[in-house]
Amino acid sequence: MNLQDLLISLAYRVGPQRLADGSTHAARSMQTGEVAVSNVRGKYTEQTVRGNVFSMVLTAWTTTTAAGNLIAAAAAAVSQFALWNPTGSGKNIALLKFSTWPISGTWGIPSLFHSYMSTNPTIANSALTPVTCNNVGLAAQTIAGYHSSAAGTALTGCSALKVIRQAGLYITAGTLSALMGVSYTDYCDGDIVIPPGYGWAPTWSAAGTTTLGGYSVTWEEVPIV
Repeated sequence: MNLQDLLISLAYRVGPQRLADGSTHAARSMQTGEVAVSNVRGKYTEQTVRGNVFSMVLTAWTTTTAAGNLIAAAAAAVSQFALWNPTGSGKNIALLKFSTWPISGTWGIPSLFHSYMSTNPTIANSALTPVTCNNVGLAAQTIAGYHSSAAGTALTGCSALKVIRQAGLYITAGTLSALMGVSYTDYCDGDIVIPPGYGWAPTWSAAGTTTLGGYSVTWEEVPIV
């Protein structure tokens, strides 16, 4: 790069520009001095294309809300949905999105939370179809431990759960048949990170009455540097 190109690259130009491919240009500024920025593509596209974004879905749990998906669940409680980061994985798990949806029954107090476990389950990975998948369409290569079971299984070896934060979802208490087709999504955008040796599960403040629904979670795996 010559001196002229270097000076151009360090400058800001006010207003839109019409440029040819391969040309050198100045970054754009607004009239009031702000640097103009724009999304080149979707927020998660690059990391998804690189194979670092994964999702897991439980289309429906079938035996009402499990004890392991309630606030302050005891160690090794039965859970229908959980995610954990094995010790020594070399990566952090950053939650991007979490969703839940009603099917039938009656929700109790309308509060849903993100909770963590400070020791991981010792059970093998298990998932209901569709299984954990790499969102670029490749075979699953996740480092995560995961559990997605309609009936629920004990998370043997894990600690009791502690709340991280409220899920930020406004969920109305009452009969779920009136809410069919509604999906509640918490866009975490990486504000919940599961380090190696820790786990995560969605937890309700009350089980409700014969409550049935589903879960989905999407996460990015970030190398620890």
